[in-house]
Amino acid sequence: MTKATSIRFQTPLIALLLFAFLRLAELPLRAEPIEFRQAIELALKHSGIMLAASADRARAAQRYHAERDAFFPTVVFGSGLGYSFGQPVAIAGQAPSIFNVTHTQTLLNFAVHDSIRAAHSDSIAANINYVDQTGQVILDTSLLYIEFDNSQQRLAIARQQKQAVDRALYIAQQRQTEGVGSLLDSKRAELDSARVELGIIELETSVDILRERLGRAIGRTPSSLTTVSASIPAAPPLPSEDDLSSAALANSAGVRIADEHVRAAKLRARAEHRLKYPSIDFAGQFAEFATFNNYQQYYKSFSRNNYSFGLNVRIPVFNLAQNALAAAADADAMHAEADAQLLRDKVAADAVRAQHTIRQLQATIKVTRLEYEVAQANIDAVQLQIQAGKANARDQELAHADVASKQAALLQSQFEYLRAQIQLLRQTGDLNNWALGTKP
Repeated sequence: MTKATSIRFQTPLIALLLFAFLRLAELPLRAEPIEFRQAIELALKHSGIMLAASADRARAAQRYHAERDAFFPTVVFGSGLGYSFGQPVAIAGQAPSIFNVTHTQTLLNFAVHDSIRAAHSDSIAANINYVDQTGQVILDTSLLYIEFDNSQQRLAIARQQKQAVDRALYIAQQRQTEGVGSLLDSKRAELDSARVELGIIELETSVDILRERLGRAIGRTPSSLTTVSASIPAAPPLPSEDDLSSAALANSAGVRIADEHVRAAKLRARAEHRLKYPSIDFAGQFAEFATFNNYQQYYKSFSRNNYSFGLNVRIPVFNLAQNALAAAADADAMHAEADAQLLRDKVAADAVRAQHTIRQLQATIKVTRLEYEVAQANIDAVQLQIQAGKANARDQELAHADVASKQAALLQSQFEYLRAQIQLLRQTGDLNNWALGTKP
């Protein structure tokens, strides 16, 4: 085979391979089904909210350690090396030295004790907040997943409805052309088709946005993401009406965090008052002096190696500024306590409101389900009217479109009902057990 023949043979083959590659590139990505609990687990791993809560928890823990470590010795190594003219004087509060080692330790300080306890309360609040943010991520992901799944189902029903109204529009136009139908019927059918098309566009927009949000939340490619409807847990049973507000208060992380903040504010206020109490520190310093700082000329006996240690006792006598700071801290504690009480009232009221909302949504589901069943029964009624000559094929298609519309409304009411139940579970502290299938 000559070189020219080889080139002529390879050129069609390359073109064929290139065409096949372009066709494969046009194919949609393979769908990636994600189950409900898998989505929640991925969201917990990729959540920026959890990362921030973890950082807050670590920061609060380190601040607690910083307060507590005040009772441990602090050792500082340094140097005050410098030239002296005349009698050696202190450099930055210390005598000139080749090197020096200073150590300090708090022995008695009532204000520091309260500050440590306040920092510990802040650390407890940060830990509670971390757990609470876990529940918030589970709530957000659950609602996002369920809404995405619900919107996909309603979109499929809307497309079926569009086929029915389009057939009804075609029949109305044909009847108008044949002179047995009116222009008004055609326009009404065209309006029905336009309305359904608008609803499809809105649902497609909603589905794309929800798919993007869910994909970003769980760290997966949004364009290939699909849900698994069967993986969504069944709706949880309604809690009893007795002491629902008490259960919400007992399980509210926000209330417990507020209580810890009140405790911390009171401790800090007491610490401000206790700054007026006596305190005792233990301190010491070793310094090695140089011979070129004129120590021999001004002191009878000179030693290069020197060490001093002892107790530093402070007894505050008169300090108006500290009195004002203590009063301001008392006001902060009162403010925190008032905020905590307002939060308790809100949590209790929200729990009762959520329960009544669920009862209303139960009634709504009953109505929409009956409307759907009536629409289904209407199909048979229209069929009988067609056989009796009192209806036509357009009426039958409109009946099918009405069934699709009522089915979509039923799906929407079911989603709102499940959403209200999930939110109530979040308030009563049972959301994690329901969403992840864990035992309480």
